[in-house]
Amino acid sequence: MSLAVADLAAKDVPKGFPVGPWFLAPSFSSFYGVDDNPFLDSDNEETKTDRIEKLTGEFLASLPFRNSLLELEYSASKRSYDVNEFPSDLTQKGEFGLVLKFRSGDTLALRDVYRDDFARSRQIETGDDIAFEGVRVFEPEPYTINRWEVELARNNPRRKGYLVRLRRQDFVYKGKSDLDFFDYRGFVTVLEYRQPLSNHRRWVVRYAARRFDHYESRCTDRDPNTPGDQPCVVDVGVPFRKELSDSVELGLMGKLGDRQPFVARLGYTSFRYDGMSLSGFRGIVGHAAWRLVLGDHTDLELAATRRALPSNTLSYYINNAVRAKIERKWLRFEGSAELDYDYNNYAATILGCSGSERRDSTYEAELKWSWRVHERFKFKISAYHTNRRSTCENSEFQATGLGTGIALGW
Repeated sequence: MSLAVADLAAKDVPKGFPVGPWFLAPSFSSFYGVDDNPFLDSDNEETKTDRIEKLTGEFLASLPFRNSLLELEYSASKRSYDVNEFPSDLTQKGEFGLVLKFRSGDTLALRDVYRDDFARSRQIETGDDIAFEGVRVFEPEPYTINRWEVELARNNPRRKGYLVRLRRQDFVYKGKSDLDFFDYRGFVTVLEYRQPLSNHRRWVVRYAARRFDHYESRCTDRDPNTPGDQPCVVDVGVPFRKELSDSVELGLMGKLGDRQPFVARLGYTSFRYDGMSLSGFRGIVGHAAWRLVLGDHTDLELAATRRALPSNTLSYYINNAVRAKIERKWLRFEGSAELDYDYNNYAATILGCSGSERRDSTYEAELKWSWRVHERFKFKISAYHTNRRSTCENSEFQATGLGTGIALGW
């Protein structure tokens, strides 16, 4: 199951206070921080240290029924910067989730996420729950993302299981500057067959397909097959390329012991574009994740991924990523430390890069600490540092930020 659907299905008692059959959970949080490079400008550009304030309100309504769950969630944030200016300071997010559990052991899940947001830096990582995995937005301008998902699964570790997931994703970038960036619309399909190996482990055969149309968010002065300045040849609203991706993976999933879930898959993918002369990628991909429970209060999560992703330039890139995160809970305190590392290898020749090939390596470290002063009041502190090295000019950066805030409610 997807992480989002799995989290939704795993809840026994919804958070919040009861109102008839519903559970309502309002919350409010504030954040104040300082960032010495909020735009992630390159090392040879003049950066502007800025102070950031953010106010967020959230409301969650949950309706449990017959071992199933309906959730409706809305959140809005108002963000302000002292130095930098943005076209909008309000972001909104709405979510709908429905999980139906049947006597046969099958689970049907429906979910929709809509976000109206704006890129807060020239290199913001939009993430899987917002846009493409790994796609980056390059200006502080608005965008919208809408993602529908339907999933049918049987997840009993002692029986033969399956998963069928269909996801529709629409991303619209509403900026007005001349950027090498695209909108997209398309589908992701995932099929899995799960064969029990023991009480705690299963073989998994997985097929995943991506079909996306890429659109120019505006008519830019370039030919989609030729770098450099060319007559405008692409019309807004007409796909300038189609992304086609198919992958087959074989692996194991389950638990090592009673409390250490894991998944490990290795396979082969075919990634290509229809409508462009650039050759595609055919090679090895995979994913592995493991959560270790260390005692009663500490969790360690490890993950590694290799995949092919579309690029804002005229090519694609191979993303190799590793992640480690440790969390500790003790009395009323919670703390976490996370380290992420990405190495991206671009396929096509890019002007302005050493050897005409682009290679990026990025790491980010983040520390978080919170103190639950009261059941409905929490005090939080966070800090991060990120650093990227690249073979391309004006693509390297480093930044450090520190923030604090409070949270009220559920």
